[in-house]
Amino acid sequence: MDQNGSPVPPFDPEEYARVAAAADIVGKSPQDFVREAALKAAEDPFLKALGKTRDRVPQLAEVFATQDTHAADTGTAAWPDPAPMGSRDLHESQRHGHAA
Repeated sequence: MDQNGSPVPPFDPEEYARVAAAADIVGKSPQDFVREAALKAAEDPFLKALGKTRDRVPQLAEVFATQDTHAADTGTAAWPDPAPMGSRDLHESQRHGHAA
């Protein structure tokens, strides 16, 4: 165990060979290559956003749990169509390129 916590598990021989080959291409030791890749991944904006989301979901769940859901429960019927179209309207729109 090092000063930062538990050690990274060792690579399988095939995995280590791939890491060593990639490190050699960029002129780094496998240890430096892996360290830099891990630090770069930790700075990924997606991972940062995912971490923030993990913290916010419980907060949002609390807010939504306290909301009044009565209005949502009463309207189980579908919304009425504000401008129903018949087949004649559909054919007109296809002929002229827009709704009648």
